[in-house]
Amino acid sequence: MRRPCILIVTACLLGELLGYYISILKLGVICVIPVSVCFILVFKKTIQIKKIYILIFFIVFSIFMLRIKYEIRFEKEFVSQNMNNVKENSGICGNIKSISFKDDRVIFTSKGMIYYLDADKFDGDIHIGNKVCFYGKAEQISSGSNPGEFDAKSYYRTKSIYCKMAVKKYTVVDKSYDFAGQFFFNLRQYLIRRIDSIFDSKNAGLIKAIILGVRADLDRDVYKMYQKNGIAHLLAISGLHVSLLGIGLYKLLRKVLQRSFLFSASFSSIFLLFYGLLVGDGVSIARAGSMLVLYFIAEVLGRSYCLISALCISATAICLISPFEVFGVGFQLSFGAVLSLGGVLAFVMKKLKKAKKSCSEKIFEIILVSVGVQVLTLPLVLYYFYSFPVYAFLLNIVVIPLMSFVLYSAILSIVLNMMSLFLYKYIGLIAVCILNFYEFICTAASHLPYHRIVFGRPEFTQILIYYTVLAIVATLSIFKRKRVILLLCIPSVFILFPFFRNDEVVYLDVGQGDGIYMHVDDMDILIDCGSTSKLSLGEYTMEPFLLYKGVDDIEMSFVTHSDIDHISGVLYLLDSDIRIKNLYLPYQAMNDDSYDELKQKAINSGTNVMYLSRGDNLKLGHLKIDCLWPDKNPKENVNEQSQTFIIEAFDKRLLFTGDIGKGSEESILKYGNIGKVDILKVAHHGSKNSSLKAFIENVSPTYAVISYGKNNHYGHPSPKTLDTLREKGCIIYETAKMGAIEVKLR
Repeated sequence: MRRPCILIVTACLLGELLGYYISILKLGVICVIPVSVCFILVFKKTIQIKKIYILIFFIVFSIFMLRIKYEIRFEKEFVSQNMNNVKENSGICGNIKSISFKDDRVIFTSKGMIYYLDADKFDGDIHIGNKVCFYGKAEQISSGSNPGEFDAKSYYRTKSIYCKMAVKKYTVVDKSYDFAGQFFFNLRQYLIRRIDSIFDSKNAGLIKAIILGVRADLDRDVYKMYQKNGIAHLLAISGLHVSLLGIGLYKLLRKVLQRSFLFSASFSSIFLLFYGLLVGDGVSIARAGSMLVLYFIAEVLGRSYCLISALCISATAICLISPFEVFGVGFQLSFGAVLSLGGVLAFVMKKLKKAKKSCSEKIFEIILVSVGVQVLTLPLVLYYFYSFPVYAFLLNIVVIPLMSFVLYSAILSIVLNMMSLFLYKYIGLIAVCILNFYEFICTAASHLPYHRIVFGRPEFTQILIYYTVLAIVATLSIFKRKRVILLLCIPSVFILFPFFRNDEVVYLDVGQGDGIYMHVDDMDILIDCGSTSKLSLGEYTMEPFLLYKGVDDIEMSFVTHSDIDHISGVLYLLDSDIRIKNLYLPYQAMNDDSYDELKQKAINSGTNVMYLSRGDNLKLGHLKIDCLWPDKNPKENVNEQSQTFIIEAFDKRLLFTGDIGKGSEESILKYGNIGKVDILKVAHHGSKNSSLKAFIENVSPTYAVISYGKNNHYGHPSPKTLDTLREKGCIIYETAKMGAIEVKLR
């Protein structure tokens, strides 16, 4: 076998995947038949495979399966042990592994735990390796409760962190510290101060992210701009940064200073280890660093370097040390990009290579690499980030070569600053000018038509068909020896587009507030979108959710009334790239100052503003909306302005009630019978001041959805409201307990 590493990494990944999803007992039953058949075929010489390879595969498979099973068991025991005492001021002790600063908080980690402490409570007396008791309420880190939300549980699992605590106070129990860990922490803080003294705040944030991986001071708007244009990888310590530094140092020692292979390789390897300890143990750093060390070893031994073998060795080592890493987006994108480049694209370029190396040949290779990596990793990008920056391949052709100048000039500027040589100001200008150029081209690209296409998360079948089509196109191109056929890969990306979407309603878990999304026919509809417990609801819940669903514009947004727990997310969306075409407000909003900010943002974004009152109705396709409330009389209480309407779609009747109280419910009943509804959005988060018994009896809902935040101080939902609903035989769903509630309309 030419590349036994491929066999090993296959066994490693298969062992981890099956070990994660299947119990050992079931796994034994599933594996016994294929393993037995394989051994029989080998011994009968039906298939020609050396027995040693089967043995190696089985041993590696077993090691990694048991490794991840051990980690899963440790996680369960750790969570159970630390969740037993749920008192507010219970103490958890641990040895500090890392210290970082973000906003107004200090963040500490110990084995299995992450702690958040307000900066004004920190006395600066905690060091790496200290044993510290933290007091507060520990919680298990949970997954996102809405589709598309950041999955904190999966992310922190890759860091072997399972619980979190908001710290009230702390006590240093043992002051003995980790000398190496504290040295690198102090060095990192020293370099941060140097960077702050050289560059202005915006560029300092970028340089700290690029060189040290410190993103706490990164300008949020700049980061989002990089992200939307597909170059955010520049702002994270990745294989690009490690390769530039490692290879750059190696070539400096070998080519310029004429040092030996052994000295150059050894010094560069030690530097990579030092740099990795300085910036952290990210998977991209570990992957690139280990692959470069293997490259240096090959150079010293005079052996050819196999990128695929190095990639396999790196993946196996990372999975052994951190078994959950394989499920993280960083691992998948980092290894996926290198595999695309060194595997698939290298093979295609080799087969389509012309005998004569011309200028056009070089241009072809540059374009093939830039476009090819993005085409091959697109399903991963869409699975986690939901949108495709159309001009990213062009931008990356420009920005990646310039990145070496940013990196080297910034480092040189820091070194000169440390030596108190005035030249650091002029050297640093190189990095600043290039970063300003990055911002310029990103701004220019964002004004081009179709600069970003929102796909949403593709289905598994779409991904399978997509890669099958790419394989067929590549095969045809190689077989016919025609490069132009590869252009068919570009329109193939639309295989991943959600041309057919479910007609549904989603009651989102927005904490203490309301947020409802509907898709009917080709229309996307929002009903309220706000929260008082999730302060960045629009940015971290609503926008990711809508992108996950493949939504880049909202046809209709209904705001029942102006309370912040119903409009905070709408305010954010009106400033975002997701366009709201039509905004519907209650009739009283025409003369109510509390709607002024909402109306002004709508005007600025080109949104049509309309006002609804009782008797208004809309009918579009399978969608019918009948407004039951408010009437046109003035309302002293803003809750009583709440738009209340029946939506009928595909033989389903849904009632939305905002925050109306019993008085408004009684007034609605005076106008006439509402009739049975399939789903009731319970008024005012289940408050005792809503859900009049006669109103519930009139609508007789089959299902009721209550939207509220956990442990809210309003006491929502009221036991009295729950009893009223249960008396009518209603099935109750609560967002605080269940997360987002998705209902298929057909």
